[in-house]
Amino acid sequence: MGAERWRLFVALDIPEQVRDFIRDATSELRGEIAGARWVSPRNLHLTLKFIGEFEVSGMERLEREVLAAARGSAPFTAALGGCGAFPGAGRARVIWVGMRQGEKEASTLARRLESRLEKAGVKREERPFRGHLTLARMRHPVDCAALLDALGDRLAGLEEMSFPVDEATLYRSILGPQGPDYRPLLRAALGGKEDDADRMDGR
Repeated sequence: MGAERWRLFVALDIPEQVRDFIRDATSELRGEIAGARWVSPRNLHLTLKFIGEFEVSGMERLEREVLAAARGSAPFTAALGGCGAFPGAGRARVIWVGMRQGEKEASTLARRLESRLEKAGVKREERPFRGHLTLARMRHPVDCAALLDALGDRLAGLEEMSFPVDEATLYRSILGPQGPDYRPLLRAALGGKEDDADRMDGR
């Protein structure tokens, strides 16, 4: 048998009130695009670094590097707002909500993670960081311009719901028939001390 591997990523969590706002804003739009897979509100997050499949035997080193990246970044304030699609509204594969505040700080933290995690054997991301929260993924490219207009109206006011960001979380993603289950493994305090972390059993 090969070595055990976990699917991992590092993200910033968002408050429950922001999740609820987005859930309510998207509830009536979820059937507008056939084949769209909408992210469960409980799984909404701001991804800093997608690690992918990683050998469990290297987890201790990986966690040290996540902690080091978090220690070098001060807490900040973030706010979400605006929406769009990758690669574009005419052939959308992903629908997202952007960052109105805190993207610079999140980008700096993401770059620190890239540098530190490379030391643990994680491949660097070649694309530049863009702070966003994924709402839905499409099985095939779709023209979603009309949906984005409606969504933008429903999300008005989201940018006023700012929230503090004081930690980054290392998650394990377990894929299942009902969608992915994200289990926190480590919460690393921004600007924290070397042992300032909350480890969880994310198996």
